[in-house]
Amino acid sequence: MSFLPRLLGIGLLSVLLTLLLMSCETSKPNAGEFGSPTKIKGDVAPAPETRVVAQVTDSATVFKMPQAQLAAAFIRHFNDGTVIDKILVRKAPGVDKEAGTYFLVGMGLRNGMFRAIALPLNSSGDNTYYLSPTAESYVISGIGCSTCFFNFENGRIVGTTCGENTGGGHCDLKVTDHTDIFASR
Repeated sequence: MSFLPRLLGIGLLSVLLTLLLMSCETSKPNAGEFGSPTKIKGDVAPAPETRVVAQVTDSATVFKMPQAQLAAAFIRHFNDGTVIDKILVRKAPGVDKEAGTYFLVGMGLRNGMFRAIALPLNSSGDNTYYLSPTAESYVISGIGCSTCFFNFENGRIVGTTCGENTGGGHCDLKVTDHTDIFASR
């Protein structure tokens, strides 16, 4: 009689295993099911977002984005302990007023060394300037310099100069062909 309970137990166990296996999905998910969507022919990728930064008049610069938000974006961009404490919008020197290029400039320090970033701004024609994600990014890192300056030629940044160079200090310039200061991380 002890044989019958074992047989019922094995039978019940096999029925449970069969039901369990049947409830599991055995198909392999395709690549588009999880992760980023698969592009369908004719889809257009969204254009990178431009940001209105400031409006410049003869007498003042009015920031259209809070300077604290710009500083936080610059700090995220550096992501190395650089603290940005000054934000400016400045016209490139040496060009006439109508054709002048304006730059959004963030300045600060990293471990006591000068750091700055300059991003060229586009104009909408009504003295409103905006930042495009495809704009170049010019980053200065001072080594032994209390202050570094961008050198301009025809409205473009072409190099750097170390201010108060008291022996061996220099400023390194790194240029990238895009900016990602507003990219989420």
